[in-house]
Amino acid sequence: MKALIIIILALFALNVQAQTDQPRNQITLMAGFGGGQWEDQFYSPLSYDVSSALWQFGWERSTQRGHIFVLETQSIAAKLTPKTGDQLESEMIGFELQSAWLWKLRETTRWQFHLGPEYSIGSQVTTLEDGNNLSSDYTYLSTNGLSVTGRAKYQLDRWNLTGQVSLPVLMYTSRPPHSSITDATEASDLLFRMNDGDWQSLDNYVAPEVRVQAEYELRRWIGLAAQYHFAYQDLETSQRLSSSVHNVQIGVNFKF
Repeated sequence: MKALIIIILALFALNVQAQTDQPRNQITLMAGFGGGQWEDQFYSPLSYDVSSALWQFGWERSTQRGHIFVLETQSIAAKLTPKTGDQLESEMIGFELQSAWLWKLRETTRWQFHLGPEYSIGSQVTTLEDGNNLSSDYTYLSTNGLSVTGRAKYQLDRWNLTGQVSLPVLMYTSRPPHSSITDATEASDLLFRMNDGDWQSLDNYVAPEVRVQAEYELRRWIGLAAQYHFAYQDLETSQRLSSSVHNVQIGVNFKF
């Protein structure tokens, strides 16, 4: 009988602890669509409109002191249409991996503020299939380096509102001139190529990213989320590259 009472009390204590402890892990799954503008003088003198589909997977881990470790991957599949018409449509695929360590700066009953370094590696490949001339052309931009990321979070009952800004401070970029794809080369083979690159700083590479997310907690362990994401790139080299893309995503956050 005593053993049964001890087991019941232990289960009750574990249940109370499970209800009071805050989840320290979060897994995010999101998908959405976007649009924007893209121009690469190495690739074409034309300016392109962008229509894209996006996917995002992320994992966050909070420490006992409130710091946050972030690991995230994003992918994009886009169609680039010249503003002059759709005769020279191009396609783009891209992937990015990010990891960040965000220190807790301040916390109140409703607000949390974090700031820290982020390392990212990413690549975008743009290809053109010209059926008339039986040719295939490409260009790519591969980057890896350090950024500074700041985040602010506001909690109101079941709602969580989060804003985040990232700015690269030192980035290695690889970007070749317009080239032809050979029979032995696939577009996917060009991803994450880092040939003949250069280090860039804020003087000639500006690429801020802004995210705003609203989450509604259905349960303590799951929430529905909607996110707006804006990304801008301006690379000043012998031939300029510039793009501005905005997208909307929806998904779920699992917490444990």
